[in-house]
Amino acid sequence: MVVIKSESRTMGRKKVNLLDVARVAGTSKSTVSRVLNNKLGNGFTVTDSVRQRILDVSKQLGYRPSLIAQSLSNQQRIMIHILGGSHGLHDLGDIYQTAVNEIVSIMNEKLEDGSVTVDMSSYRANKSELPPWHLNAAVILARCNSATIEELEESGIPYLVINGPAGKNGSTVVPDDVNGMRLAVKHFVNLGHKRIAYAGPQIAFLRGHSSVYDRHSTYLAEMEKYNLSAMAGHDKIFSTVKTYDNLYKSAVQYIQATVIQNKATAVIVYGHMEAMYLIQAAQSLGVSVPQQLSIICFCDQHAANIMSPNMTFIDLMSKEMGIAAAELLLKYLNNPEKAKPEVVKVPEQLIVRATTSVAPKE
Repeated sequence: MVVIKSESRTMGRKKVNLLDVARVAGTSKSTVSRVLNNKLGNGFTVTDSVRQRILDVSKQLGYRPSLIAQSLSNQQRIMIHILGGSHGLHDLGDIYQTAVNEIVSIMNEKLEDGSVTVDMSSYRANKSELPPWHLNAAVILARCNSATIEELEESGIPYLVINGPAGKNGSTVVPDDVNGMRLAVKHFVNLGHKRIAYAGPQIAFLRGHSSVYDRHSTYLAEMEKYNLSAMAGHDKIFSTVKTYDNLYKSAVQYIQATVIQNKATAVIVYGHMEAMYLIQAAQSLGVSVPQQLSIICFCDQHAANIMSPNMTFIDLMSKEMGIAAAELLLKYLNNPEKAKPEVVKVPEQLIVRATTSVAPKE
């Protein structure tokens, strides 16, 4: 065991590097690098005592290798980077949490020497979100800025987007929101509902996402198919300010206008958070769910399992999206020269629970 003198510990005030370890251990920088990176052999050997001394010194000095430097010197380690955590993993029950968990689990099982990193940072629109180290593949949660897409396209790094658009060389894994809305409307029609409303997303920036258009336009098409009139307010944003007081106030206004005044007996809701606010508002206004008002929302299985009451929902199949993304990544890594853009559309499912019932008698 090497005992570090007190004057040597002053290096703790700055980042310890290989040269610091080599100086204290009494060896060359290259010897330290080979030992710490386990690159012995090919004519290079050290005694067990020297090796142990280097390990002891590096530990006591608190040396941590640079990820970037390791990436440059060792291209054999497979690096997968997940972008978009700042928006995709921000809220409880976001569908991307389940997908990311599945990707990481599968990569850990399948890759002997690989790392998956998740970026939770926010970036300016003109700054690439890619890290400075070597990447074998990238995953984007819903969206990233144009500078990032341009760099991915130019570099040839295989990438895929979960629940969002990709460039010409990227793949996408998306839930089938069109069929999901068809299932929701059909469920209500089968229960005898004729006054079926739609409540859109709570934040304005979601307007650009395909799910907003697909769910809304399909609602209109399905209502027309069943010779039903779309309820007023179907094209409104649920709320533009994401605070509890504002969202709850918006929900109260929606219930008052759509349910109490316009007599809607069923509502299809863009997401689970909007649905939870609507249920709270309904209860506060004396509207019982599902006896007077049935509610379906688009939701992730995990979020649905922890909500109360048990919500009838269109399952966005987040786990299945994660599995599909992992399978694409493995295909890229095993045969990078044969990687081609793919579109994987995951079918959604209707899960019937406690918030839907037969239409009330008029």
